[in-house]
Amino acid sequence: MIHLKPAQKSDAPFLSSLEAEVMRSHAIALWGQYQATEISSFDLAATRLIYRADWRLGYVTVEVNPDHLRLRKLYLAPIAQGRGIGAQVLAMIRAEAGAARLPLRLSVLAPNTRASAFCLREGLQVAETTPERVFLHSR
Repeated sequence: MIHLKPAQKSDAPFLSSLEAEVMRSHAIALWGQYQATEISSFDLAATRLIYRADWRLGYVTVEVNPDHLRLRKLYLAPIAQGRGIGAQVLAMIRAEAGAARLPLRLSVLAPNTRASAFCLREGLQVAETTPERVFLHSR
């Protein structure tokens, strides 16, 4: 069973390391370089760690806006990918959006075709595409 725990300041190195691990290749494909996020820039109040039992598998960052929930990040360690964990977390976030009667919005870097395919499989709809990003939403 997957559960989410609020991120703490002490989790920032994990957040930074995981982001680099899962996003580096997509950023390089798009911009030719990867720029690491400063640890102090992580929105810890909006971030929750993804756990199965005592195993920290990734994290999710959700921003609450007046007219929608924005899924900013859903990053899983490579060992946790392709096992249905992302779908479980996305279902939890969609339920939160539904309870708040708000649509869910997110974007995926264009080179990250695996993430785009995942979102489409999970029923999200493409709202717009640019050379840099695919913007998706749920109703």
